[in-house]
Amino acid sequence: MKTAEDLYALSAPGYLSAFSYMLYSGLYVWVNPRKYSVLKTILLQILLTGCVSVCAFLVETPDQRTYVLRLLIFLLIPVACMKLEMTGSWKKCLYYMAFAFVLAEFATALEWHMYYFGVNVKKVPDILSIRIPFFVGVYGLIYICALLNNRIFREYNRELQTDTEDILRVWGMAVFIFLASNVSNVFEETILSSSEPGVVFQIRALIDFTGVFAMFLLHMTGKESYSRMRAEQTQMMMEQMYANYQTSKNSIALVSEKYHDLKHQIAWLRKGDGSAETKEYLDRMEEEIRDFEAQANTGNEILDTIVMSAALKAKNDGVKITCIADGALLSFMDKMDVSAMFGNLIDNAVEAAREVSDPDRRLINLTVEARKGFLVILCENCCEGERTISDGLPVTTKQDKKYHGFGTKSILRIAQKYGGNAVYITENRWFKVKILIPMP
Repeated sequence: MKTAEDLYALSAPGYLSAFSYMLYSGLYVWVNPRKYSVLKTILLQILLTGCVSVCAFLVETPDQRTYVLRLLIFLLIPVACMKLEMTGSWKKCLYYMAFAFVLAEFATALEWHMYYFGVNVKKVPDILSIRIPFFVGVYGLIYICALLNNRIFREYNRELQTDTEDILRVWGMAVFIFLASNVSNVFEETILSSSEPGVVFQIRALIDFTGVFAMFLLHMTGKESYSRMRAEQTQMMMEQMYANYQTSKNSIALVSEKYHDLKHQIAWLRKGDGSAETKEYLDRMEEEIRDFEAQANTGNEILDTIVMSAALKAKNDGVKITCIADGALLSFMDKMDVSAMFGNLIDNAVEAAREVSDPDRRLINLTVEARKGFLVILCENCCEGERTISDGLPVTTKQDKKYHGFGTKSILRIAQKYGGNAVYITENRWFKVKILIPMP
């Protein structure tokens, strides 16, 4: 029978811990946007896990004085590997490593508890032909269950933007679980410890299982909070867009009335002073009036107002908006959806075009047409460099990514609401949004 000391030494941070941390940290790569193809990611994970496990085996020592140092090294290496394979930030990798850490501790504790019970209680032969399938079965089953469970967090995982507070919260929970489950390694006379090896592993497995469930609830709470925040932000944005449309509509109506009166006044002024200077000044005024009147006449009042308002504001920055649209095709859409979709499309396009250094390239083209039974909306604008597209959506360029990027997601969700889709494309310093919605 193996002694408690033997089992404690084997369960200390060594090649088994290194393997399990690498294995379960790799799990979270699959529920996030990846840098490489499926095959390349699998090969990379096998190679990295194997190398780290072998290195840990070669330097393994029962000396408990290096316990904390070895533990930190075995935790930081998987974080670096996650950063190599994922498109997320270092903070996001640290966040998910806390979940991988607790999951790996549970897998290791359960495997050791079942191993001890089988060998020391049921007298199962401790031979490789039994040991290896058992090892693979336990770790593999937990891996598959965790991967399937994370499917419910798929969208949240991909959109998650972590901050320092998130990292401290999940790691605080992970460290507490780790200390509670390993208390028997230090103290033998507490309510969570024992001197009997079988009981030690049983307690450790139960506490780690509870810890996995607690981490699940913690992640679920974050998901619910994020969903509420996203819904509130989206609703506020749609209401703001519609309010902006109504304000712009009233302002443009007033300006149109003044421009109409101004045309008559210009005609009257031409009958007076006939100097070349006066004539040139009046010509410029008439040209501005014609530009204003020609801004938008698509057949949809909301689209006309949004395009005209954006064109007037963008004119000061030298941004030119060209709109060729059959606005009557939008009649089946809700007014707030139309204002939110085109408000976001044009606002984002103007913001990007304004940053183009070449004034001649500050261009925005908007088309709305029917094609083969689909409503086709295309908005394209010049931009500086290439925008990063991740998981089908452009990555926001704002510093505070946690509270930005709702505009592009709102466009996609509005398209999906009507059974369509939105595709974001970046090529040759042009950024394009193409929306296809089946016509009712």
